[in-house]
Amino acid sequence: MLLAATITALTATESANAASPAPPVFHSRPGSKLPFSQAVRAGDWVFASGQIGVRDDGSVPPDMAEQARLAMDHTAAALAMAGASLDDVVKCTVMLGDMRQWAAFNTVYASYFKPGRMPARSSFGASGLAFGAGVEVECLAYQPAASGAEQRP
Repeated sequence: MLLAATITALTATESANAASPAPPVFHSRPGSKLPFSQAVRAGDWVFASGQIGVRDDGSVPPDMAEQARLAMDHTAAALAMAGASLDDVVKCTVMLGDMRQWAAFNTVYASYFKPGRMPARSSFGASGLAFGAGVEVECLAYQPAASGAEQRP
């Protein structure tokens, strides 16, 4: 419900600022059979789907630091599909399978952002993350389309 209200507010703001806003653009990895887009650009906003710390072979490393690094790298790649970067991120949601891993995750997470530019963030414990992952990271970025960001799928 909160996500729907946020999207409605963002869409209303976008509509007020543009005569004819571009429709959302959905970005997925080539050949992906996943039932969601990796990133969606809606005007100046980029919504990156939750990313887990999974290796290219589909395995999940046992170490939280490696999972965190992979999740953040996957997040950066998803944002890049829509012409954004981690520098554009304004909000992240972090799901941890074990809250005792909070410090290990935070050490890696903080290294991906410039000092003084940490996004707003919510974090919570979750059970049953996809593929048995220990962490999932979802981000929202603000990257004005007028600055030359890619708008095509």
